[in-house]
Amino acid sequence: MLPIKKVILYKHGVGYFELQGEIEDDAVVELAFKSDQMNDILKSLTVVDLSGGVVSSISYDSTIPLAKQLEDIAIDVPDKNAQTGLLSQLKGASVRITIGSDSVEGSIVGIETKAHRMKGEVVVYHALSLLVNGESLQSFSLDDVKDVQFLDDHLKKDLQHLLGILITGKKKELKGITIFTKGEGKRELLASYTIETPVWKTSYRIILQEKRPSLLQGWALVDNTQDEDWEDVSLTLVAGLPISFVHDLYSPRYKKRPVVEVREDEPEYDVEALESAAAPVAACLDMEEVMVDSFDTLYRKMTPDEAYEARAASVQIRTKTAELGSLFQYEIEHPVTVKRSQSALVPILQAPFEGERVVVFNEKVRGRNPMAAIFFKNTTKLTLEGGPVTVLEDDTYAGESMLASCRPDQESTIPFAVELGCTVEIDSGSDTEDVHGATIVEGVMSLHRYRIEKRIYKIRNSTKRKLDMFLDHPRRPKAELVNDKRDLYSEDQDVYRFRLAIKAGEERTFTVQERRALQETTNIGTVDRKTIGLWLKRKYIDKKTKEQIEAIVAKMSKVEGFRESSSEHEKEMRDIRSDQGRLRENLQALGSTTEEAKLRERYVAALDGQETRLAELQAAIDKDKAARAKAEQEAAKAVKALKFSAML
Repeated sequence: MLPIKKVILYKHGVGYFELQGEIEDDAVVELAFKSDQMNDILKSLTVVDLSGGVVSSISYDSTIPLAKQLEDIAIDVPDKNAQTGLLSQLKGASVRITIGSDSVEGSIVGIETKAHRMKGEVVVYHALSLLVNGESLQSFSLDDVKDVQFLDDHLKKDLQHLLGILITGKKKELKGITIFTKGEGKRELLASYTIETPVWKTSYRIILQEKRPSLLQGWALVDNTQDEDWEDVSLTLVAGLPISFVHDLYSPRYKKRPVVEVREDEPEYDVEALESAAAPVAACLDMEEVMVDSFDTLYRKMTPDEAYEARAASVQIRTKTAELGSLFQYEIEHPVTVKRSQSALVPILQAPFEGERVVVFNEKVRGRNPMAAIFFKNTTKLTLEGGPVTVLEDDTYAGESMLASCRPDQESTIPFAVELGCTVEIDSGSDTEDVHGATIVEGVMSLHRYRIEKRIYKIRNSTKRKLDMFLDHPRRPKAELVNDKRDLYSEDQDVYRFRLAIKAGEERTFTVQERRALQETTNIGTVDRKTIGLWLKRKYIDKKTKEQIEAIVAKMSKVEGFRESSSEHEKEMRDIRSDQGRLRENLQALGSTTEEAKLRERYVAALDGQETRLAELQAAIDKDKAARAKAEQEAAKAVKALKFSAML
């Protein structure tokens, strides 16, 4: 078995392992893996003879169940009386037995059970019957037989194969891989593979000490779930997400072949497309070596300064870091030992960092109190993986938080406790400003105003120290910040962050104002002279624009006059047609008397007069339409020509 020498653990749940050891001449190396690891092993296993030898082949245990494998073997090894049970199945096998200092060769005939009386008791024993030299049948007590040597090479291989199957079955989920090598003398053999492993994790400690540099310590948590110890291995931890996948290579595949009969026609075959997967190759960039310090926890009583010095000067760690394209790795330069089925904390860094103790108020996090936090700048020169942080202040537990993944020189805020000594109350208000702008476009007058939304933060610092406060104010949609931006520290799409200095015992009010644009629109063709005069008085428009608007209004009034005239004519025409319907009904009801003849003449004369009036009305309507169309064109031209803009 080759010992594990190198382990690389990845954040996406895969581990790379290198095994290296010495072999001699034609060597056979056995490895064992869990059955659910076999697909990864068959996909990634690489074996190299580093000293000029040859890896001739690699075999591995079948997926066929134990019972199925034993079906093809005629020999069985019983759990009880294994020797007699096995020999009784090998009738005809050539063997050499040793009895005392003599040896006898022959063919097995069978096993006999015999008995003889000794001191008044019956003693039962088993005897091996052999056909010796093909002539005589001899019997030998198995109690006197020292060993039985099989002379048939095929039988020996069958027995070895049987016992190999049985021992593999005893290993339950373990599957064996056998590496066959050919060469001369002592050589170094290297094997590597990737398998699924638990994701490695990180946790951090932050040590705060007044008037001392802040310290950051990082630990990696690794799990050895293999059935082998990691003894003094080279350990590397890689952050990032390289592509990896599961592909079934372990299960046998069978291709359905066509049945071909003897005929002149050639058979047709269905050809399936092969699937392929591409794995990314990451180019290794320049590496830099960083010296970082770790600390040991001390349990004896000491001052905060002594504890700080002890932590800073405890155990030194050498961690080599490297950028691997989109990945980042920590290479632990000292050997690491993790026993099988155990986990370990591995220190990966201790370094001072630029940081300040601050408080952060965000009403969505906590409505009344800010959070005590560390304003952290990653000056460790390392890319830090995300993980939990325990904060120690003046050698006392202060709280916990989560550190997000952080690249060198990146800043973040790490809240770790509620600052109960500071309270924040919030009031709201709003105002609407006067018109600050007026525009006229396409006949529409727009008056522009601002609605001012106010958030008033009443901050009370009851502590005896000055507070460096970050105040996170939620941004309003489509609103613009009005505040003096000297207090604004940063902004993103969700919040404005203000930085305020709150003195010890101070009560302070801080107001955030945002304004949102409002717009009031009016069609200038519908306004009256009073409204136009008001616009002029408030200086929304100038005198020239007033005259232009009045001219447009007059044109629009003229258009409306023609429309009203047409409407009146059309109403009169409807009334006449209604009356004509009545007259025609009366005409149809008249008879041939003299009186009815006179009445008919009168109805006909009335209808004739109405027809004349209808013609006059239709002519008037046509004239109004033509005049209205002309007036509309003139009004539209005047509207299009009118453009105005003023900031007040």
